[in-house]
Amino acid sequence: MFSSLTFAQSNFKPALVVTPAGDTLRGAIDYREWDLNPKAITFRNTASGNAEQQYTPKTARYVEITGMEAFQSYEGPISMDQVDKDNLVVGKADTRVATDALFLNILQHGDKVTLYRYKDEWKERFFIRLRGEENLQELSYRRYYKASNSSQLVTQRFYIGQLLNVARHYGTLTNKLQREIEEAAYSEHDLLRVVSKLNGLSEEDTRLESKGKISSRLFAGVALSRSTMSVYGDDPFAQADEHPVSYMPRLTVGNDIFLNSNVQKLRFRFEASLTSADFKHKTTEETGGGGYDERFYYVAQHTVSISPQVLYNIYNRPDFKIYAGAGLALNYSLYNKNNSTTQHFYPRLNQEGKVYENKDYRVLQPIWASYTLRAGITLRNRYEVTAMYLAPGTITRYTSREYKTGSTNIGINYLFGK
Repeated sequence: MFSSLTFAQSNFKPALVVTPAGDTLRGAIDYREWDLNPKAITFRNTASGNAEQQYTPKTARYVEITGMEAFQSYEGPISMDQVDKDNLVVGKADTRVATDALFLNILQHGDKVTLYRYKDEWKERFFIRLRGEENLQELSYRRYYKASNSSQLVTQRFYIGQLLNVARHYGTLTNKLQREIEEAAYSEHDLLRVVSKLNGLSEEDTRLESKGKISSRLFAGVALSRSTMSVYGDDPFAQADEHPVSYMPRLTVGNDIFLNSNVQKLRFRFEASLTSADFKHKTTEETGGGGYDERFYYVAQHTVSISPQVLYNIYNRPDFKIYAGAGLALNYSLYNKNNSTTQHFYPRLNQEGKVYENKDYRVLQPIWASYTLRAGITLRNRYEVTAMYLAPGTITRYTSREYKTGSTNIGINYLFGK
């Protein structure tokens, strides 16, 4: 069901499309969390309308999701060499190019230079266009392995020379700017900073431009944790008369990182939590002669957890979202109670035996791992009602027996920021 909702859900935002003839169409575009540049976009005349039309780089000259992102159509050569270390050629640079029609993401439209980004399954590329010029030029970056030493990497950073030439063209090249260009990596962050300087933007404008679409948000909350401890194998408590359940509060803090702050469908969550649990196991064993032993095992556990998670909004509206996800959990536990008691009873004689206590009954591991499943709803981008399942993780290292603990949690978080 989640899979169907994910693929069926649309996210129409106010937008405009400029056709090759120069006509401007206003309406709404199905705005997706595009990691790769879209090959086509879906357009409606109104956000609530049903009539949809597909636009490609051949049928749309310019596409803008209002206040969020813009794309420029481009038809021309693009490089086809690989830059990933595992797929590089040996001996010489791969200079293959292909001609294609693409939607280029406009990163900055400046007075002097416009910077574009294009990413597909092959690699990420950057383009620039100077003021008053029609043609774009790809910023060139190649890597390959030496023929004489297939483990030695050769990097050709031609984009450095291209950007230096642009600075010379506009008469803005200084020693400081030259150093920044020469140190710039082939990345959105570094190239955007350099182009901002070429366009004469202030330090504050440069900082804002460099933020990009990635954003983060802090949160804090409290939950009711239902914890369990189970025993397996050759152990007297494996067939316990009572299966212990503990109810305790869980305190959480964390940070959500959105790949696209405008869409906010996919996020990476890093969560830290603190909780406790108090377990009581009980088992009864017959000893013959009508007597029996009654055994108890008491465990008090205090746990700090660090959990990275991936969450996806399967229903995504500005004031109401439904999400689901999964992650890992690394846990550190302290046990200030780990003791057992044994007492013999003689029903025929109406007598009770002495209580024997073992204060360190089992060796319990402080560090243990598990996985998490999570679902919830977000209200008005401020409150989150969430349910989280922490799968049982092993806290012992015995060969013949196993102790596991896990929990189910229901709580509410407060979200800071948007």
